[in-house]
Amino acid sequence: MPGFRTEWDTAPNPTYDVWTVTNGGEVVPGILSPFMASSFNRQDEKSIRSLIAAYPTGRYVKVYKAPIGNFFGVFAGRLALNAGFTAAAMSLLDPGIAEAMLQQFFTGTEGTERFIVRVPDDARAAAVAVAAQQRAEASALLDARRDHLYAERRSAQFSLDRHLGLKSAWKRHEQLTLDNTEALNLHYVVSIAAGEFQVKLMGLLMMGGLDPAAAIGLCSGLGDVESSKPAMGLWDVAQVAKKHPLVEAALRAERADTLLATMAASKERGWAAVAKSFAAFLHDYGYRVQGEADPSNPDWTEQPEFALSQVRAMLDVTIADSPQAQAKRSSANRKVLERTIRKALAAELRVPFDAVLAESQRFTRMREYSKAMWILGTRRQRATYLAICDGLVAMGRAADPDDTRFLLYDEVKTLVAAKPVPGQAAKIRRRRAQFAKAEDYVLPDVWVGDVAAKKRPKVRAGVTAMQGLGVSVGEGPVEGPARIVANVQAAFEREIEDGDILVAPFTDAPWTPLFIPAGAVVVETGGVLSHAATVAREFGIPCVVMVKDATRIIHDGDTVRVDGATGSVTIVARH
Repeated sequence: MPGFRTEWDTAPNPTYDVWTVTNGGEVVPGILSPFMASSFNRQDEKSIRSLIAAYPTGRYVKVYKAPIGNFFGVFAGRLALNAGFTAAAMSLLDPGIAEAMLQQFFTGTEGTERFIVRVPDDARAAAVAVAAQQRAEASALLDARRDHLYAERRSAQFSLDRHLGLKSAWKRHEQLTLDNTEALNLHYVVSIAAGEFQVKLMGLLMMGGLDPAAAIGLCSGLGDVESSKPAMGLWDVAQVAKKHPLVEAALRAERADTLLATMAASKERGWAAVAKSFAAFLHDYGYRVQGEADPSNPDWTEQPEFALSQVRAMLDVTIADSPQAQAKRSSANRKVLERTIRKALAAELRVPFDAVLAESQRFTRMREYSKAMWILGTRRQRATYLAICDGLVAMGRAADPDDTRFLLYDEVKTLVAAKPVPGQAAKIRRRRAQFAKAEDYVLPDVWVGDVAAKKRPKVRAGVTAMQGLGVSVGEGPVEGPARIVANVQAAFEREIEDGDILVAPFTDAPWTPLFIPAGAVVVETGGVLSHAATVAREFGIPCVVMVKDATRIIHDGDTVRVDGATGSVTIVARH
């Protein structure tokens, strides 16, 4: 099929062939490098193979060897997720709700019912028992993993890994990949449970004659949601700064790099207090960064300028509008909804409603936690990745540390073993050109079989009304000036101001601080359980996702009306 491709695209899956990019951008946004794409491809095979093998029904699902994509795939350099494979895997436990669960994870997918697996009842019962045990153990496993990873952050392990020799760095890198594969599988277990219980909750609401969409509100405003914590931590740092007028004035006026130097050098009491508070924040959340699943990207610990710029933005956020207050209001609204719905249900439905609601909320909250722990583990590979890059140059096997990004996993492994990669220099030059060119191409939201990426089309003139998927109602509808943010780094140019409408191509956890002053959020990708949706509901902010070309149709400064209930986004006035 004609169309743009990269040399590091995964091979098409010959069995499960319904793909979507609507959620993939939250894992690794934009174009993946050859090294990371091929690394994800290998981890995908290993994680899925071990996950499926745990179930007695697992033999009914085909897992392919890399470079064929199973759950993860790379097309035209972009990450896509396999809805067909997901349908098969989920149906190992309950074919009756697998298709409905897909609609929770992947918006707009169709035709996946042909992948539903029919297996003997006794084998399915055994698989359900395994899943129940996994879910029962999940919370304790995550807590133990958190304790281990944070203890390691307090140690000198990162520095030790950063200075390993080439072969030792590669060995450690592979060990960390294997360890984090287990964490990824735990995230899958929790995510499937979250989707399953939300579908069951929707079914109970329908049985009671109520709107099944209310399940979204019932799983919002939960408190203690991992992805909302960085915003709260930054607000807390801002409150420390506001106790010291000279420090606050400097934060408002100085560049982030100047402020970091001052914090490091000054022994003045105010600066020392802010430095201590900010250091504690970086210990807890410094592993965050846009594209955080890719260890070739430096995180906030390494490059804290963005986090510090958001401390400045938080200086003007009042106590009443703080992330803590927003989360508290959202929680209060959710509790009112719970009481209203429970009262409206027939008496015989209330006990099962209470049980399913509790599990839905528990696993929805745990889903963000499990993803964070997977990411935290992934960030350990930043040190080994850098050591490998430097080691290849030191051994004369690469001309530049950045060349590593444009080699495939097996090619890097070959170089580590002191063997040549035929045509290495030409491959790197060619792939760099493809990497840059890939930005000009787009994929459909969903496709079946093979796909042809096409040149990004021009936006039609005169468009003022857009329709997406409303995933958070908040206090909407809301009107405000649009703030187009192409990526987190672009927020340096001007922080989101109170009441701005944040318009973005995608969001992941590091965007959370930008949500706090925003009046509403509009995103080009995503779904009901996407990061933007989860965080917006946690803070009670109107949010609409799947608004195609929003960052190109809406101009910076346009007055925009966002309705999180209907999913409509309207340009009221051009800037």
